[in-house]
Amino acid sequence: MSIAGFIVITLIIVFGAVFIYVTSKINSMEIKSRDRGAEIDSGIWDRTFRLSKMIDIIREKGIENDIDVPDTNSFGLGSSAVLQSTRAEQLDTADKKLRKLLKEHPELLKNEEFQVNLEKFNTARQELFAYSLAYNKCTSAYNSYISGFPASVLATLNKKNDRPLFGYVFTEIKED
Repeated sequence: MSIAGFIVITLIIVFGAVFIYVTSKINSMEIKSRDRGAEIDSGIWDRTFRLSKMIDIIREKGIENDIDVPDTNSFGLGSSAVLQSTRAEQLDTADKKLRKLLKEHPELLKNEEFQVNLEKFNTARQELFAYSLAYNKCTSAYNSYISGFPASVLATLNKKNDRPLFGYVFTEIKED
């Protein structure tokens, strides 16, 4: 075997190893980002479920309200970050209306089931905030990695694109 043949074989092995390593890293970072997105989905579902339980109690008591509750049956894992942001915003709007309703009807807080669901509803918002930070961190790392060389070449070959960030800005819900 000539020296040129040895160099060619060595280059093929090096390129193959780089290809496998970079492809594996891209896939693992994408999976991590998707897992964090699934956590956001489950947090949104939990908040919606708790809200629906509280609205059921409010209706049983005959209290009029205009709080919109998204249908939990329409949720699924793998929603886009844009849809997740929209749902988080809808839930915060409902949260504000619920707080206003609680000021008008403080007797609801005496209902134990309502109080438990309210606590879990508020806890789920805090968890959702933490999930969104973790998702955005993983997704930013993924987007940065696939924009650099040689990952950008392999990402293009594997049809991998930038993933959108979770865009809803959590603000403090103030008591009016």
